[in-house]
Amino acid sequence: MADTFQQRTPTCPHCGYAMDHDDMVNAPDDVFEAAVNEQRLPVTCPSCDAQYWLQGGYSPHYTTAFSEEELS
Repeated sequence: MADTFQQRTPTCPHCGYAMDHDDMVNAPDDVFEAAVNEQRLPVTCPSCDAQYWLQGGYSPHYTTAFSEEELS
């Protein structure tokens, strides 16, 4: 069974398929928005066609430097 807890992309609990960027862009619902807004939504797996639920989560991160040039 695939690990489906807090993965970088949605992972189907039925077959273990991890969505790639194209899958997420082409999904009928906005999968990216679900992460930012910490929403729940039903998803159909592009590999096995089974439906499952997705819960988004957002973990911000920051980088700091003395000047803007150092951030590059």
